[in-house]
Amino acid sequence: MEIGSIKKEFEEYAKRMSDIRILSSPSIQRSDSAESYSERLSSNFKRIGELAAINREMLDSMLYPLLDSEEALDSDLSSELEELADTLLNVAGDNEDFENLDLPIAFLIGERLLKDVEESEDINSKIRKMDEQIIVCYSMMNMTERIFTDEKISQSYKEKGIELGDAFLSMLDKDIFLTITDMECREMVLTDARFMTSFFERTSGDDAVNRRNIEILDTMMSVASDMFYHEAVPEFDWDYFTYRVLEYYVQCTDIFNARGFAPDLLEKICDRADELDRLFAVNPEYFGSIPGSSFYPVHAARSRCLGGRMSKEDYRAFLLDRYRKRDRIDFSVDGGCENVLIPLETLCLIDRENLSAEDVTLIKTLYQGLSAYLFRIPNTGVMSFLLEFFTIIITDFIEIPSGVSFEEFVLQCLAAMHPPTYVHSRMVGQISERLAYHIMRIRPEIFIGMPGCKTKEDVLEKKDEILSYTYHSALCHDFGKISIIDTIFVYGRKLLDLEFNIIKTHPVTGGEFLRSHESTKNYADVAIGHHKWYDDSKGYPFDFKTADSPYKPVIDIVLCADCLDAATDTVGRSYNRGKNLGDYVEELKEGSGTRYAPWLLEIFENEDVFRDIEYLLKVGRHDTYQETYNLLRNVQENG
Repeated sequence: MEIGSIKKEFEEYAKRMSDIRILSSPSIQRSDSAESYSERLSSNFKRIGELAAINREMLDSMLYPLLDSEEALDSDLSSELEELADTLLNVAGDNEDFENLDLPIAFLIGERLLKDVEESEDINSKIRKMDEQIIVCYSMMNMTERIFTDEKISQSYKEKGIELGDAFLSMLDKDIFLTITDMECREMVLTDARFMTSFFERTSGDDAVNRRNIEILDTMMSVASDMFYHEAVPEFDWDYFTYRVLEYYVQCTDIFNARGFAPDLLEKICDRADELDRLFAVNPEYFGSIPGSSFYPVHAARSRCLGGRMSKEDYRAFLLDRYRKRDRIDFSVDGGCENVLIPLETLCLIDRENLSAEDVTLIKTLYQGLSAYLFRIPNTGVMSFLLEFFTIIITDFIEIPSGVSFEEFVLQCLAAMHPPTYVHSRMVGQISERLAYHIMRIRPEIFIGMPGCKTKEDVLEKKDEILSYTYHSALCHDFGKISIIDTIFVYGRKLLDLEFNIIKTHPVTGGEFLRSHESTKNYADVAIGHHKWYDDSKGYPFDFKTADSPYKPVIDIVLCADCLDAATDTVGRSYNRGKNLGDYVEELKEGSGTRYAPWLLEIFENEDVFRDIEYLLKVGRHDTYQETYNLLRNVQENG
């Protein structure tokens, strides 16, 4: 195929991915009723299916063969692949609504381009390819670092980024630096040698890594004052470079020193905070125009507090004063920091073992503010940026009896981030509760073995308790998806192995979330086991045996309800043709005893059960979408 046709195919792929992102999350404001909202979702997903089919064809017939080819790519083809990767990463063009369009594909392209220049003597070409890939590696690390239940996924991108960063650092050797003939490439080396310390983020408790982080930043400060580099790159913005290096120092301590910097390093960071203040004062108009600069005083104040130069009380007062003055509808990165990072920092200061009345009021206020802000965020790049911090907020949630419960807060997050997943959770809760109700009526002995249930009489005595447990555990079954919402948004093509592995982490992540709170800890087994087959022969996680859980009957019920809702909902979660209940019962027959508990088929063959479940799939789903629409509309209009 000629290069012009390839260029056109690549441009159209990027355009389709942009269209799919918009179609998958239509604005609630453009609908005047739940019916019109549901109709738009259904129509949009039909269109997504059409676009995705074209994407799959292009990827399978053109892009993947190019990436898998052992032959070196010619310069024109290499340039087109580089442009496609840049577009997918940076969302070039008119639509800048999203942080990226297809990060994993951009990574694959970058790896292929780097492979071609590994043995090249053209240092300028190598630098350009490395510059693109270090940014992709950082984005991939951020996307996967939220998966705290499987650190290996993120670690590979961290290691690759550090490897690239070390290569850039080595190029600062003055003899090597002068061999770089392209001025823009020299600037890339300076920028990426500084940037590489970002790969040490979230490295908790590793003193050696922390010290290396500071050593590299010290090297960058030396470079910033070395006239050799000033003369070698005369047009470089050294003021900006110095500002960013100093900013990196104070950002090291975020989330109240979650990385565990030692006292001597905190002292050095405090000194750098003072330098940053002095630099900013030289030209506040210029430095104030740098994206994110409005938040640097928070980083500096936190560093001083950790270094013993500001009390915790004064730091808390400083944060709350900033929070009161925030713009509640600023959805830029700066606005996200004010509305999300300040509450996170403030919550880190609270003594969970000794809560005052003032603390309790503050906790409720902060969670209400976080929820309201999240509901208003448009589907833009800032959502991906904030996912990391919301994952931490959820992980460290402080639950108090008079406040919002952990279950309620996470459900609100799901409703705001991905309404179809929220609707799905509600539907699985309702279907599971109904199935449990009928099982209790038809075959209550199924629940023998549940906590406190040694006989059928015990089961009947604990009927309400079992029904409540079934409903709420089902409602919480997908809580682990919070940290991987951006992967769930991949509708435009088949999932890569990496993405499927990411999605397979959500049961364990959800289980960990639920276990960390007294009110939800008993739901953990259901969240972990809801993708395991009845006979444990298939599904994930592999090492979780549902037969060992006292909640085995409920796990089997939620597995069924989860599959049933996914198979029959074509409104907001799938662009495939939905099945009806009769189709699903046939699937149940085929999987009886393997995928599904054998007693489920008997339950579904009961006319009352079939009629109840069919009602939920039709009227119940309509009502759930109506309630979700009303929730979103009310929050966005009234706060």
